[in-house]
Amino acid sequence: MVELVDKKHKHLSLSERIEIEAGLNNGMSIRKISQNLNRSASTIVYEISNRKVLHKPNHFNGRSNIQNCEKLDKASSVCNSCKTKNGCRKYKYYYTASHSQSNYKEILVDARLGIDMDCEEFIKLNDTIKEDIEKGHSFYMIVQNNQEIDVTERTLYNYQELGYLCTKNIDLPRKVRYKKRKRTAPKSKRERSIRKGRTYTDFQTYIADNSISQYIQMDTVEGKKGGECFLTMAFIPENFLIAYKIKTQTNEEVKKIIMNIKHRIGFEDFYRYFNVILTDNGSEFSDISFIENNGETIKESKVFFCDPYRSDQKAELEVTHEYIRRFIPKGQDIGNYTDEQTLLMVNHINSVNRKKHNGESAYTFLEQRVPKETLQKLGFEKVESKDVILNGRLFK
Repeated sequence: MVELVDKKHKHLSLSERIEIEAGLNNGMSIRKISQNLNRSASTIVYEISNRKVLHKPNHFNGRSNIQNCEKLDKASSVCNSCKTKNGCRKYKYYYTASHSQSNYKEILVDARLGIDMDCEEFIKLNDTIKEDIEKGHSFYMIVQNNQEIDVTERTLYNYQELGYLCTKNIDLPRKVRYKKRKRTAPKSKRERSIRKGRTYTDFQTYIADNSISQYIQMDTVEGKKGGECFLTMAFIPENFLIAYKIKTQTNEEVKKIIMNIKHRIGFEDFYRYFNVILTDNGSEFSDISFIENNGETIKESKVFFCDPYRSDQKAELEVTHEYIRRFIPKGQDIGNYTDEQTLLMVNHINSVNRKKHNGESAYTFLEQRVPKETLQKLGFEKVESKDVILNGRLFK
């Protein structure tokens, strides 16, 4: 005797429903079908009883007292294998796999719609989300910072799409995406002499040969065209942001910032944490001797350049720039903001709990390899996650 092991808590699949229909068409018993599918007989009976379809007969010669067939009282309760079904004038029931699968999906979708909480709980959830969204928090941050919220990030996005929440898509930091920039290849490739031995390929070779996993990505961020901008750097892999205001995108302005960092933390620590720097091909980086030179007794740092039109080669820093745009949109004059406000913005950005860091902030990760005292020399401090603000409200 075949031992029947039912697949408990597993829904019937389309292929199983096709086997049920085939078994009924061939006159198989419920027990035989259940053994073939390794399911309990009650599962098969429940499936057939709840998904069979009624076919009403024609009212031939005005007959209205049509009765059910006594054969339908059997366990199968359908007419799939009946030999007289074509000429039968009684009510008939059929089981088909296609209809059953469609009905199953409708019920499944309907069961998963709606909100699995009472009115009071949802009002509290909605108020919490509204308050945090106004600070510029993402759904991921909201879930991380409010342990009492018993829903996932994906569920909040679903509620948002269905219109249950008071927020709009435009309120969410990354819900509204910009059009992807088209990459156009340069008409001619001319290597500046400074790039020799410092290309992106050279960078990849250097970090591989020296087993380097921690380095710096560097760039500038414009506000108003021709106005002041930010010199930005990111510690990789922590994505810890550094940003300083510079008046113009020139070597002299960049030199002031680099020398300021070196004097604050010392040349030795500068080499320790800024030993490899990857930047773009902007004219402000056309002379990098002042970056690499750490004095006579300390080894030189190494500067490398991304390929032209390949900002994706320092993608981590480009993504971090998105946080700056939440505070200062493109086209807005950076000169309107003080150095203190810039540092405040950076501290809030570095204190964001991020999914890529398993719910920890860039500050927490960097603190594991850069002493807190060194970070404090540069003015960096951690902000409590619940107090983080990621939009212009921070400056008010």
